[in-house]
Amino acid sequence: MKQIIVALFIALSLQGFSQNNDYSRNRCLEYHKNHCERSTNKYYQINSESRSGLFHKGQRSRTLIEAFNGRDYRISICHDDVFSKPIIFRIIDKSRDEVLYDNTEDNFAQDFEFTVTSTVELWVEVEVQGESPLTTTTHNSIIRRDSEVGCIGLLIEFMVTPRKGF
Repeated sequence: MKQIIVALFIALSLQGFSQNNDYSRNRCLEYHKNHCERSTNKYYQINSESRSGLFHKGQRSRTLIEAFNGRDYRISICHDDVFSKPIIFRIIDKSRDEVLYDNTEDNFAQDFEFTVTSTVELWVEVEVQGESPLTTTTHNSIIRRDSEVGCIGLLIEFMVTPRKGF
């Protein structure tokens, strides 16, 4: 019995040491659920197309969502403090490759709400401002993770569009 307790204590101690790296154990997994500010409107639900990921400065990434007719959507982003400049996000109509919303034209707003009048596939594009460490490491073969990468969450919420009028 004493050996089991000692073994358990050692295992728990080692587990604590193995989690010191901020990005171990999928730290960015579900970052959007744990760090992005939810809408105060109780009717909004989290959309399963919400995403989180590890990004570096200068990186741009897209994810595809299907927005359904008769629903309101709220898209918000949140990020680690390592990114000192605001994160850019755009909503793009996939079929027409047309930018429908760009937060650079909205004082870098971190959330955007809209109503969908006909079902559409949308790209949600996220861009981290700054110079990419991948292009600036010509003489080095390593990138300092604690200052060059961080988590970004993309929280997508939806609800049935409220009826207008009487």
